[in-house]
Amino acid sequence: MDMGLKGKTAVVTASSLGLGKAMALGLAQEGANVTICARRNEHLQTTKNEIENTGAQVLSIEADMNSKTDIEKVITETVSKFGKLDILINNAGDAEVGRKIEDEDDVWQAMYDICLWSCIRATRAAVPHMRAKGGGNIINVASVSGHSGLAGMADYNSAKAAMLSLTKTLAADLATDNIRVNAVNPALIHTPLWEKLANDNFVGSVGDSVDEVFANLSKQMLMIPRYGKPEEVADVTTFLASERASFVTGACWNVDGGFTKFII
Repeated sequence: MDMGLKGKTAVVTASSLGLGKAMALGLAQEGANVTICARRNEHLQTTKNEIENTGAQVLSIEADMNSKTDIEKVITETVSKFGKLDILINNAGDAEVGRKIEDEDDVWQAMYDICLWSCIRATRAAVPHMRAKGGGNIINVASVSGHSGLAGMADYNSAKAAMLSLTKTLAADLATDNIRVNAVNPALIHTPLWEKLANDNFVGSVGDSVDEVFANLSKQMLMIPRYGKPEEVADVTTFLASERASFVTGACWNVDGGFTKFII
């Protein structure tokens, strides 16, 4: 199936590992040119090589998505190299377990900066370039935690909830510019971040190893009793970025193995 992505230009934030890497590869495999960015250059270079092996052009930028200046640099250098920007995937984020309402402002602010403000700043930088070319696609990587709060993660949950609200609002605000805005809500995806969370918080109580933690949690929480793969999220974001999803905007797609039980 032709996804209509050949020759498109995409930015995927936080894309050296995990979900971001899978999403960048998914777009490249469909013929899109891709900008990847992250803080650690060694992982970026490995991912860059993998993307180049697909035949796609790739721009790799060492950048911190907590930095407004770095975010603007990623967008500016992308347009300078490829001449346009068609797709933005806001994937930067972090998570911790065991957070409390008593935590100080700086703890909350740090989570909002990486999960929410990185999305706002990248979108703000990208929209003028999309308007100039007559349209574009923005995909926000949120979480099921944004609509189904998990205990001990109030800062993360509330940042992701704000991202979902932002997605709906910007879809309305940018529709006349032919810019579609959608979100995906993953749950229990086997990525380096969730491996760390499992190892730090659940090994010894939920299971004796990270794999056992994922196995036990998936049986307890999901209709499909296994953890998800980054590529399974990437398949959805590739579709949402494509011409095959030309009538989809303001949508928040759960990619969660059946975690979400309510009707949406």
